[in-house]
Amino acid sequence: MLDFRRLSAMPGGFARWRVAVRLSGATATLCLAALACGGIARAQTPSRGSPLIGQAAPDFTLRGLAGRNVRLSDHRGDVVLLGFWTSWCGGCKAELEQIARLHDTYRTAGLVVIGISLDDDRAKAAAFATAHGGSVLHVFDSAKATGKPYQIADVPLTMLVDRNGVVRFAHGEYSRRDEQDLVQQVRQLLDE
Repeated sequence: MLDFRRLSAMPGGFARWRVAVRLSGATATLCLAALACGGIARAQTPSRGSPLIGQAAPDFTLRGLAGRNVRLSDHRGDVVLLGFWTSWCGGCKAELEQIARLHDTYRTAGLVVIGISLDDDRAKAAAFATAHGGSVLHVFDSAKATGKPYQIADVPLTMLVDRNGVVRFAHGEYSRRDEQDLVQQVRQLLDE
C-alpha cells in the first residue's frame, strides 16, 4: 500500500519524487486524483510534512549568538517559530528575512521566533544573522544537537510550535507559497 504521509514528508513532497505504484482500476484512479489535488497528503499533514507534526517539540538549550542561553521550554505558552538555517544555504536568506518580518509583525501577539544556525563557524553565522535575520533571537548549534531530534535533512526548515509545545506545521525549501501559508498558520495558532 502506498503511504501518502511518508511521501509527503520527503523533501519536496510529491512534486520532486516519482513513485512507481501498481494499483488496480478504481484505486489507481482515486490515487491519481488525490495526487493531482495534493489532497491526501495535505489533509493529513497541513504543510510539507514532518514526522514531528502532532508531537511534542523536542526541548533544547542552545547558546544565543548574542551570548545568553535559550531554552525552548521557557517559551511554553507562546507560539514559537523555529527557523533552521545555515549561512551557505541559498534559500536561507529569504527564509530569515521572512521570519524576521513575521517576528516584527506578531511578537506583541505572542509569537516567539528562534533562528537556529547549524553553521560550523560562529562568526559567519553571526554576520549572516545580523545581515538577514533582523531582531530575531538566533542560537548557534554547531554540534547539530537539534538535527536528530528534529529530523533535519535539509535547510531551510521552519517549524511552528503551538502554545502547548506541540509541533503543528513544518515547511522546507522556502517559496512564496510557503510564505502565505506560514502567515495563515501563525495567525491560526495565535488565535487558539
